[in-house]
Amino acid sequence: MKKLIFLGACLVALASQPVKAQTGSTDVVVVKVHESIGGEIQLTVCRGVGKSETTTLKARDAAAGKGAEAVQQLIAKLTQEGYVLKTSYGGGWNYEILNTLVFMKSQ
Repeated sequence: MKKLIFLGACLVALASQPVKAQTGSTDVVVVKVHESIGGEIQLTVCRGVGKSETTTLKARDAAAGKGAEAVQQLIAKLTQEGYVLKTSYGGGWNYEILNTLVFMKSQ
């Protein structure tokens, strides 16, 4: 009888999935905002290997506030898709600014 119970417990353990596999995957989106000395703004959105989109705003559009509007629209779109800003970092060199935003979504 003990062998039968032990065998049944082993079969149940083999049939169940590991807890880590049940938690689902996490999607990550990286956004790079590059502002050049000439006033041009380049937004690059990377959703994975080979899945990058780049938008470039010319200096006159950036000066008119279009750069801030583009970043706001991008963040609003990612938020609607369920992404949450997890971290950001940035800096500047030679009068250029590069900021990186990391968004994550748990499924």
